[in-house]
Amino acid sequence: MNLNHLALVVAVAEHGSLRRAAEAVGTDAGNLSRAIRACERDLGVALFTRAARRVTPTAAGAAFVASIGAPLANLASAAARLHDRADEPRGLVTLTAPPDLGPSVIAPILGEFRRAHPEVRVRLVLDVALVRVGTDADLAVRAGPGGPGRLRARRLGDVRAGFFAAPKYLARRGVPASVAELPAHDGLWPARPRRRSFADAAHPPPPTIDCDDFATLLALAKAGAGIAVLPLHLAAVELGDGGLVRVLPQLTLPGAPLRLVTAPERPLPPRVAALRDFLIARVPARLGS
Repeated sequence: MNLNHLALVVAVAEHGSLRRAAEAVGTDAGNLSRAIRACERDLGVALFTRAARRVTPTAAGAAFVASIGAPLANLASAAARLHDRADEPRGLVTLTAPPDLGPSVIAPILGEFRRAHPEVRVRLVLDVALVRVGTDADLAVRAGPGGPGRLRARRLGDVRAGFFAAPKYLARRGVPASVAELPAHDGLWPARPRRRSFADAAHPPPPTIDCDDFATLLALAKAGAGIAVLPLHLAAVELGDGGLVRVLPQLTLPGAPLRLVTAPERPLPPRVAALRDFLIARVPARLGS
């Protein structure tokens, strides 16, 4: 029986759709359909029932997928380790991080990392959703509490923030000298965020524009829409280019701790350990102060 076909059967069962499974594994729906038919011929049983846009495992198919999922994952892990050599890390590393850390923090570090380790490829997933470290990702940069259960979390530093505005806004409305003057200005920050807000620490007035996406708040501030609460690392580039000016510079707002989460596996594959060490050494300096 073709092991590649078995992996495709598991992918279809997990995604419930030929199209979504094909996108996930990098093939086309026709190849998946042929692989399923080949497995069904080899096994002599139907593994899936097919509707217009839905593929559902039969009872036999569900039992079969449950039996082969873990062994196939172990095989894939063993194959990946063959690409690792202690003297020269190589292979693919999957890293996940919050979207607002991508351009200003993660991207410059990955550029440097690739120059140091050209045999290591990196898949960067920018998403606030938590993923299964050790299964869906090798490393995860997370803001907030440490990793659950058996995961290992290394503190990288604290994400801090300040107040920022465009020069054209300040020329039009004036520069506040204290937090007490903020009610006279247009505020750009989260009022009722789903995660801890920098705004909570300063007790500012209700914002003129309530938004919990910092990239959008940055764009609003650059457009002259008001004074924004922004992470220091996110505003750093605009400060250097003159697009933003820091307001109330004496006030730095504390935010969530930033942690690097890894699986409990020891030792980590050399390619994963190399990127882990790179992030530990370089992320703190890019968070701002």
